[in-house]
Amino acid sequence: MRRLAIAASLLFLATATAQELRWNLPERGAARYQRDLRIESSVEPSSAHASTPWSMDEQAAVVLDGELDEKKKRIVEPLFDLRDVLPRLCLDLSQTKQGKQSLQLRSVEVGVDIDATYGALQPDGSQSVEATFVDWNQKDLGKDRKHFPLVKGSLRGARKVDRENGRVQSFDGVIEIEAQWFDKPRTVRTTMRDAWTFLEVLEPKDAKVRTMVAEAIRKAAESLQKNLQRLCDPREPNEDPYHDHHPGELALALLAIVKGGGDTKSDAVRSAYDNLRRRNIEGTYSLGAAILALEALYTPAGEWQAMRDGTIDAPMVRKLSAEDFALVSEWTKRLLDNLDTTTDPAYVRRYHYGPSKLWDNSTTQYALLGLYGAQLCGVEISPQVWTASAAHLLACDRAVGKEAPLLITSHADRDRIEQGKKATRTGGKKVQPSGFGYQDGNDLTGSMTTAGVSGLSLCAAALRAQKKGSPKLLNDLDAGVRSGFAWLEQNLSVRRNPGPIHAWGSWNHYYLYGLERACELNHVAWLGGRDWYFEGAMQLLGQQHTDGNWGDSINTSFALLFLKKSALPAITGR
Repeated sequence: MRRLAIAASLLFLATATAQELRWNLPERGAARYQRDLRIESSVEPSSAHASTPWSMDEQAAVVLDGELDEKKKRIVEPLFDLRDVLPRLCLDLSQTKQGKQSLQLRSVEVGVDIDATYGALQPDGSQSVEATFVDWNQKDLGKDRKHFPLVKGSLRGARKVDRENGRVQSFDGVIEIEAQWFDKPRTVRTTMRDAWTFLEVLEPKDAKVRTMVAEAIRKAAESLQKNLQRLCDPREPNEDPYHDHHPGELALALLAIVKGGGDTKSDAVRSAYDNLRRRNIEGTYSLGAAILALEALYTPAGEWQAMRDGTIDAPMVRKLSAEDFALVSEWTKRLLDNLDTTTDPAYVRRYHYGPSKLWDNSTTQYALLGLYGAQLCGVEISPQVWTASAAHLLACDRAVGKEAPLLITSHADRDRIEQGKKATRTGGKKVQPSGFGYQDGNDLTGSMTTAGVSGLSLCAAALRAQKKGSPKLLNDLDAGVRSGFAWLEQNLSVRRNPGPIHAWGSWNHYYLYGLERACELNHVAWLGGRDWYFEGAMQLLGQQHTDGNWGDSINTSFALLFLKKSALPAITGR
């Protein structure tokens, strides 16, 4: 018997050497896990605040095919914070032999070097992993060094590799960390116990995925509806009415509820809409969201699918009540006045919170969203508004890097490909990537680049609906959209807001909603071959709280609008 066992072990080792292990996931699919993460912290002195060196939301416990390297062995997304170290080490299938690996964690909160050692892979697929954390040499930080903690620690873990199915079946481990801050002297000791167990493999077209998304939308809409009374309660407005976000928060929640299939005839929703109608709204964000919320009430049934299928050429004009049309007209007038006054609005239009000598691309995005919604409601918007807004967006669009092939797959082509039919993919030609920052000179980010792509798309759609705009301008707008998508393709992530490290943990739900809008406006189903919607849905489903929200009403609204694919195509499906 002993000889047979030795022979079996030798056979396993020979097979393991000959067979290269990699993740066996369906194209654009995912492996979903059950995660049990427990964190305990203590602080010295006891009177100090026990903060932790991370700010991002916990990542969903999934392995996405689109996040793997070309060899399908390891995840290429950067480490976000210390909670991601054990999963990253244990999900790496390039490390199936006894050996060492080094990783780096660079975030806004902390920088550490990680030296890991893997044990030998056993015949049953088990393998140990240990690591030490060494503080990053931060001499270049100078005086800012005191704001970063000195981190040291260790990791002990083990995993079970499923060779037959090409995945990690489970892993668990413990991380012990000591972080010492210098600006407000304190030492925080943290113990993280983390365990992942494989649940299932999912594909975008699975019926279970549709069921999971539908349930998440239902729970989110219910959560928002329960929160309406709080959003309607009178609160002390900001002294500057242009920075009063309370009406916008209410309008955004109502927009998400309506788009999510909520009961618009319920007393809570009707009362909240009446509350919104009575508000004195001045700020750009709130005005844009309020117009969208009213426009959503009058959206014709079946319009979204008809636009997707190409059975209609353009969105239909909404038929508002006289009272609501007058209100949207007034809101539109106020919105048009919230300009950067340093430019001639006949030629360049860019927006801020209110009339100002400043501008930013975030408020500009919401101004254009509101104006496009107003035009759908029958409010007359001068073509000059769209041409001048387009001039701003085209001027602040910043090219980076070298030309690269852009691969965009439409919804129609995706359906043909999944049916095994021949399809003509849009793209593949080399395009110069370009992106947007918050203002001139700011870093390019995913949230602002999706805002720029959406703005360019809305200007082009509005001008084409009016049969205005020179051929050159329309061509320039289309080229700008392609360049923006080229940047998004190269930087695509659903875990973080793409861009520099300081952007990763900021406005992630806002970015995902922007990604959905930019892609849906332009019928983009796959970007660079990746299913942006499925990947984003897996991230959001893994982060949703048990009561249906994503932390607060704003993030919950953004997440619901993403999951519902709420943006109406701005171009025909034909």
